[in-house]
Amino acid sequence: MSSRRPTWIFALIGFAFGVALVTSTGTRTATAQPKAPAIVPAPQAPTLTTPTTLGAKPGDEVELTLTGTNLADATGVVLSCPGKITIPADNKNGTDAGKLRVKVTVDPKCAIGLHTVRVATKHGVSNARPFIVDTLPLVASTNANRAKDTAQVVTVPCVASGVVAAEASEFYKVKVSAGQKLAFEVLARRIGSPLDPIVVLHDAKTKRELIDLYADDTPGMQGDCRLAHTFKESGEVLVEVRDTTHRGGGDFFYRLRIGDFPGATTAYPLAAERGKSASIGFSGPDAITAVSVTAPKDAGVAAFYAVPTAGKDSGWPVPVLLTDYPQATEQEPNDEPSKANKLPIPGGVSARFDKAKDADHFAITGKKGQKLVISVSTFEVNSPTEVLVRVLDAKGAEVAKSNPAAPVNRLEFTPAADGEYVLACEHQNFLHGPNEVYYLSVVPFGPDFNVALTFDRTEVPVGGSTGVFATVTRLNGFAGAVELSIEGDSALSGKVTLPANQTIVFVPLQAKDGAKAGAYPFRVKATATTGETTVTRYGTLLDAVRANLGGMPNPPAELLNQCAVGVIEKPPFALKVTFDPTSLEKGKPGKLLLEATRGEGAGEDIVIAPLFLPPTVVPAVKPIAKGQTKGEIGLTVQPAAPVGPTQVVFRATTKVGGKDHAFTVVATVDVIEAKKVEPKKEEPKKDVPKKDVKKEEPKKDAPKKEEPKKDKK
Repeated sequence: MSSRRPTWIFALIGFAFGVALVTSTGTRTATAQPKAPAIVPAPQAPTLTTPTTLGAKPGDEVELTLTGTNLADATGVVLSCPGKITIPADNKNGTDAGKLRVKVTVDPKCAIGLHTVRVATKHGVSNARPFIVDTLPLVASTNANRAKDTAQVVTVPCVASGVVAAEASEFYKVKVSAGQKLAFEVLARRIGSPLDPIVVLHDAKTKRELIDLYADDTPGMQGDCRLAHTFKESGEVLVEVRDTTHRGGGDFFYRLRIGDFPGATTAYPLAAERGKSASIGFSGPDAITAVSVTAPKDAGVAAFYAVPTAGKDSGWPVPVLLTDYPQATEQEPNDEPSKANKLPIPGGVSARFDKAKDADHFAITGKKGQKLVISVSTFEVNSPTEVLVRVLDAKGAEVAKSNPAAPVNRLEFTPAADGEYVLACEHQNFLHGPNEVYYLSVVPFGPDFNVALTFDRTEVPVGGSTGVFATVTRLNGFAGAVELSIEGDSALSGKVTLPANQTIVFVPLQAKDGAKAGAYPFRVKATATTGETTVTRYGTLLDAVRANLGGMPNPPAELLNQCAVGVIEKPPFALKVTFDPTSLEKGKPGKLLLEATRGEGAGEDIVIAPLFLPPTVVPAVKPIAKGQTKGEIGLTVQPAAPVGPTQVVFRATTKVGGKDHAFTVVATVDVIEAKKVEPKKEEPKKDVPKKDVKKEEPKKDAPKKEEPKKDKK
């Protein structure tokens, strides 16, 4: 993967283990458009630190000591290459949180090159670290070889594995014969080390540096170096390995390959059509015989590797890109437009600037109004070449050109008329030679998309669920729905549909009942239909892979879509969630009811924090108090919210046994229109028959009784 490609700036995450309420294991549709969440690694998950000697030969069995944190209670180890792994139970192995011994038997047919290793425990899965498979015998550095007088004696061929300390070098003593050709190649940046290596040869007797016998930043090796030399006389030489700026430390590891192997820089041709047979040669300072291969069919594999085999020993493998359209190699002479090589659309061609002032020309047939995408790949395959592409019409006039300094060297061109057009390719820096190769492709402009993932690992209990965060970037006007699914072991499943014009979503990931605890690799597959065409892409992890590999500028393309989930048996605490009501009405409040299951020691407060919410859903969050098992999150859906299934994600944290544990709740609820309340109609009044009213006779005043008058005396 090239440093030219735009990077997605996201927080690097190892997702927390979780149980989610996914109301259906079938397809769900996420309709809301929240902001991208910032997620931190689960505190209980294991972590591997930088290894120095993790590797083996094909077919060999080796015992390795892995170091890191939270490594106790290991349930398994997973390699990205075929092999068998066991965890010895002797000497209390598996009880130390800082280290773990494992036995690895590498499959005899395993391809040499960079692979990865992870550890799974009862609490999750670790980050990926480099695991190197090589055909050369391994020799570990004694760490006592940091002076010329104490150089470590090694026998050729070999690969010496060591660590460079700050302000220090490491020295190896090699016996050579007259006429013997040897290559000295340092693997550091290409296997995930921050070391910027330099290799220097010294005379073993005089301890003096041999003039011109050094190498630094060999073209096409991402900062690594390789030196090849044919010795005129027999004797001994000292091989010095150090950092160019004298940096060093525990993670500045390297592998020094010494042997009679060829110096290949890149493959040539640089690409092959999926599932087809191809003859792959090599570019570089040596003449190397091509190898016959059958390219993989897997749509999820972006590249495969070819191994240069000239000489007695195998050289380090180089990548070959995989495409879905016909491939060709440049045929000289094509220095003039009239001698241009024909290139079909869609199609690709591998070419080389092999002489001074070399210019390459390729002819394409354009149709009026049909937009084309013309792309150049160099850094993507570790070529140092900078290419300028100019589009010429039938009269030789320039109608378009590329920008070699752009993050992606591509241009879009729409022919103004039917006819033949010529792509004139020149070296931007006027360089030439066996390393100056490039890959040119021309495809019709069409709807497309890519998927970026922000994590490389997660945790899920047996029978439970969690979520995988994905960002879909739509290209060339594509705005349709995208279906994302989990692809991997049959114990895993999950699917979600991202609606038209939406960009971010959590892909549900479920571990079926009865799944065995351990680490499971998986990929996130995305498909979409554009017209009559189905486009398939896989989620990639450029930033996460770079972080795992010491900031490697161009990580191996085949590692970019590899994720892992740690299936765990029983979490120390869990949350079950339900919505009240089951569907949330727009403009009205609702609740997410929480029911906690607390394991032994999980009695502290459970803190709830929003992780991924649509902007139209407003939460009211309260912790589940110490010792309590029930809680709730208020959810108010704004009137502007879209209707349909909507994801909400919360992070729950608590202390268990004095250590922090995290739990992720992923839930999907249907948002519906507010129900209209019909005004109550007044019932018509019934006519009540009037009763006859008796007329009251006016009361007659009763006659006053006259009191008898009393006689006055």
